[in-house]
Amino acid sequence: MSGCFSDETEYALITNQLANNVSVIDINRQQVIKSITVGDSPAGISISQTKQLAFVTNPDSQTVSFIDLNTLAETRQVTVGPGPVGIIADKAGKYVYVADWYDNNIMVIEVDTGAIIKTITVGQSPAGMVLDESQQRLYVANRDDNAVAFIDLNNQHVVRSVDTGKAPFGMAISPDGKFVYSVNVQSSDVTVINTQTAEVVTTIPVGEWPYCAVVSPDGKKLYITNQDDSTISVIDTQTNQVTNTIPVEDAPEGIDTTADGSLIYVANWGSGNMTVIDAQTEKPLRVIETAKGSRAFGDFISHIE
Repeated sequence: MSGCFSDETEYALITNQLANNVSVIDINRQQVIKSITVGDSPAGISISQTKQLAFVTNPDSQTVSFIDLNTLAETRQVTVGPGPVGIIADKAGKYVYVADWYDNNIMVIEVDTGAIIKTITVGQSPAGMVLDESQQRLYVANRDDNAVAFIDLNNQHVVRSVDTGKAPFGMAISPDGKFVYSVNVQSSDVTVINTQTAEVVTTIPVGEWPYCAVVSPDGKKLYITNQDDSTISVIDTQTNQVTNTIPVEDAPEGIDTTADGSLIYVANWGSGNMTVIDAQTEKPLRVIETAKGSRAFGDFISHIE
């Protein structure tokens, strides 16, 4: 990183589930610049780059918080179902999709009005989601079904389901949308699914109790957080082999990369902080203190022109 700040501000927004707030990290400065109070036990997060809004699930208050990224303030809480956890927004910031852990559905929120305009029934205990807008398709990890659901957003129905390892939770998608990756917590592996054929390509063993995943912007690497090992598995997406294991702090959960792919940010639940990793050397650079129960389940890095 250069010592000079650019004209673009890039933030990492970290949900702290045991502190009921979101830590805002200025990536240029590599420090927390603000703490935003949200609902109870914030967990999931997603960002609309176009709308410059962040959306946070608050399971214990059964709401979704809207955060304005220009003012870094909460602007609204929308009441949802009993178990909001996973969340993803479309790029335009028109719709937000919320996975309800208890009601086994996906709620579709219209951002401008805050209204729930559709509920899509899925499998048991839906958690992580990824979105392919070019194909109008939403992929959902149904933990207790050991499966990933394919949702056609044109008709807003599940069109197929693909079996995975045990207890899929986090998900990632390749930049071209050809592959989705299911992180299977209880079988400690990752299922690679071809989205065109809806077939499993391979299963990749990783560390103990894996949780979340992100693909590098160039599509060449897949990064997996392993909670019980306190490590990150680095996978070559061409060979689908683990090429490195990076030690981090206690019980890593959420993971994301900066827009240029040069830095990897990891939320460590157990130690209440973030590990910043150099993507080129695959070595930790620093630890940034956040708050208790840092989770950051979803895409949590934003940038403002």
